[in-house]
Amino acid sequence: MKWRTAISIHKNGELYIHGKKLLDLIQEHSFVQGIFLLLKGVLPNNKEEELLNTLLVAMIEHGIEAPSAFVSRAVASTGNPVNAALAAGILSIGEFHGGAIEQCAKYFQSGKTAQEIVAQVTRQGGRMPGYGHKIYKDSDPRTAVIFKKAAQLGFKNTFIALAEAIQKELKKQTGKKLPINIDGAVAALMSELGLDWQLGKALFILGRLPGLIAHVHEEMVREKPYRRLEEADVEYDGVNLGS
Repeated sequence: MKWRTAISIHKNGELYIHGKKLLDLIQEHSFVQGIFLLLKGVLPNNKEEELLNTLLVAMIEHGIEAPSAFVSRAVASTGNPVNAALAAGILSIGEFHGGAIEQCAKYFQSGKTAQEIVAQVTRQGGRMPGYGHKIYKDSDPRTAVIFKKAAQLGFKNTFIALAEAIQKELKKQTGKKLPINIDGAVAALMSELGLDWQLGKALFILGRLPGLIAHVHEEMVREKPYRRLEEADVEYDGVNLGS
């Protein structure tokens, strides 16, 4: 069975990535440019590179409280190697941690209006991914910075406009103020960059991985082995055991 790929090939002793020699990329281009080339098949222009860099930095870390961080550290604490600890943290990324980017981008790229999108979500009895946040009730400060950067770089902001229209429509149809969170902001701008919505989770993993590496390393070099919950952190509500 043949494996088909348009991504890379070895020819005459050299590796080519979408037609570009790896040795040339090493000497002439940045890591972010390399990521863009791999995902889209072409090198980015300056503003595309800068915006993708902005998105990756925005997702790089969000505290030890984040599931992917504390799961990675817990696994490292039990004597597992770095790759196992990082894999465990990545596996904790799901629908409610990082996954909203993908689902939100899918709505953004559906071709539907804000009214149609919110109506669909409401009709299905779900929640709009990429909106609302446990900590940031009024607005996610990261969203404002990212959107400002996109404006400074001169992007058309087609998807930012859609994201903001959905925020207003959510307020109109549900009565709730649900600000665009970091997931929604990333979904909007990855769409501006022409990245397929199915890359949403992968983009989050790519951005968050350096933070996970830092947490795992710190756990290994600074903390004593074996993390476990303290008894005081466990609330039992099962069968009455008596006094």
